[in-house]
Amino acid sequence: LETRAIVACGGKYTLCYLPEKDEWKRLADGLSERNLGTEIISYRDQLYAFPSDGKGERYDPAVNGWSTLDLSTTWSTKVAVVSGEIYAIEVNTSTKKSTVKRYDFERCSWQPVLSSHEGCREDSCVVAAGNHLYVCGGFLEGDFVTKAERFDTVENKWEEIANMQQARGYACGVATEGKIFVAGGMEDWESYLKTCEMYNISSNEWQLIGSLNVSRDNGRMVCLKGTLYVLGGTYDLWESELTVECYDPTEDKWINKTRLYQ
Repeated sequence: LETRAIVACGGKYTLCYLPEKDEWKRLADGLSERNLGTEIISYRDQLYAFPSDGKGERYDPAVNGWSTLDLSTTWSTKVAVVSGEIYAIEVNTSTKKSTVKRYDFERCSWQPVLSSHEGCREDSCVVAAGNHLYVCGGFLEGDFVTKAERFDTVENKWEEIANMQQARGYACGVATEGKIFVAGGMEDWESYLKTCEMYNISSNEWQLIGSLNVSRDNGRMVCLKGTLYVLGGTYDLWESELTVECYDPTEDKWINKTRLYQ
């Protein structure tokens, strides 16, 4: 409760990494298996797990335990916290529409905000920054794309932004200090990516930065005390990537930090 840390979840395991001590701690196991489609966020000092099927779960560090909540989502849903609220973007490929939803804790249900053809791409990277949800890359009409846009949660409307430098899906990303960082993913069904890029919100420009040490898709990126970390994911269909890398902006390179606790 008093220490900022990185929490990683896989299967039923919940693991906590303390970068300053370079130590892993094992926390309470989850109530169900987490697969690649599970979205996990931090909200009000608790963790929320949104599975691709079944009930959601909430982790309370005060009691080191998980409880079940009605937070169900679908496989094609991405979840993020924007201005203190939990938002989700649900993609329906049959109707070719995306639906932005906000979670109402009083009603214990998702409340639709806007349904439109914007942001309707599977396997995109969704990042929250300011009052916006940024949707980067993804899969559209048979190909991974460079397309990017953002949803304004105040005005409830979509806005176009510059395209990324490289087409990618299944990438991971995070926002910090007015910039969006996106790493890894796939550019086609056979090519796993190491490349990373950075979007400057004020100038509306993307630029490539130092590449990861290993290719990975379905990984996760977090920012802890100003440092970017990338962890987990896969590098070959079902082969897990267990390394954790951190970014050194002065050298513009990623450094192998540790491995996921086993």
